[in-house]
Amino acid sequence: MFLNSQGLLEDSNQPELLKEQEKRNGHSTFRESIFANTKFEKNITYFHIMGHDEPHAIRRKQILEKHPEIKILFGPDIMSAWLGVGIVLAQFWCINFFSTTNWLWYLVSSYCIGAVLSHALHALMHDFTHYLCFESMQYNKLMAIFLNFGQGVPSAITFGRYHSDHHTFMNLPDLDPDLPSQWEIDHVTGPLRKFLFMLFLPLFYSLRPMFIRPLVPNQYEILNLVAIIISNTLIYIYMGPSALGWLILSTYFGLSIHPLAAHLITEHYEFINRLETYNYLGIANFLILNLGYHTEHHDFPNIPWSRLPLVKKIAPEFYDSLPYHTNYTLAILAYIFDGYMGPFSRIVRKELKLNGKTK
Repeated sequence: MFLNSQGLLEDSNQPELLKEQEKRNGHSTFRESIFANTKFEKNITYFHIMGHDEPHAIRRKQILEKHPEIKILFGPDIMSAWLGVGIVLAQFWCINFFSTTNWLWYLVSSYCIGAVLSHALHALMHDFTHYLCFESMQYNKLMAIFLNFGQGVPSAITFGRYHSDHHTFMNLPDLDPDLPSQWEIDHVTGPLRKFLFMLFLPLFYSLRPMFIRPLVPNQYEILNLVAIIISNTLIYIYMGPSALGWLILSTYFGLSIHPLAAHLITEHYEFINRLETYNYLGIANFLILNLGYHTEHHDFPNIPWSRLPLVKKIAPEFYDSLPYHTNYTLAILAYIFDGYMGPFSRIVRKELKLNGKTK
């Protein structure tokens, strides 16, 4: 590592060195103590700057060359639509049942049940914005909007547009909307502020892209907004304000300090030097519809959630040695209390290469 012209540490090493490190230390070291590897030389006023190519594109090419049969996993899964309908109906049943309970059950049920259902809808919405339910792009967008009925927030289409940028410009400053802002790096410091960051994570997660790289709303976003206004109005009129409050509170909890929301931290925050994407392997994948298979997802974003575990089974030699998370609650605690972790704990690349040319 060396100081660049801006006085920031810059890393000229390649991520492939991680493989040699694993060979020397043994694979189990990272798997058993992923939180013990955060203490390495790093910037705390900016991200970890590296000059390597996007690793998922490299691994995708290698896997396709060695395992062309993996293409059988590509394409939409219509069962996601039926699952989405079922979860929305379940959410509305919960709205009707829990919105009339006492305040304690109201809060507990929204955190323990409503948030889980809302987060499952978020995971499905993620798949629909990759157009992995129907062959038709339009049907996928309309279905994503329908899922928002079970969340009370018109987020589907806007999320899809910014999430597409996250894949296209992964870890490129000012282009990847998933990267924290400089304001976050400067101000989200210490356990208390990081706790507050996690508490208000839905606001950071939803509003950050609009400040970093604002996009002009399109017709589907307007349709999304109108549809949710109508849906929320009907809930308010026919089920009551407490019902609408329970729904929105559930969605907020699902992306706030909640174990299932920890994937927003574990996916790309640099817990191990030079490794920029992490899996979660555990029982929560059942509830978040395999969002934990995040490395496989970035390698093959055209594979639906239901088939992501098969990627590792087809090409285990590319994934078995990679470190992974096994406990979302511990990941949240590590982020809050580990002084070596913060918004600066992300890898960024210096250059954007399109068609082999540096931009």
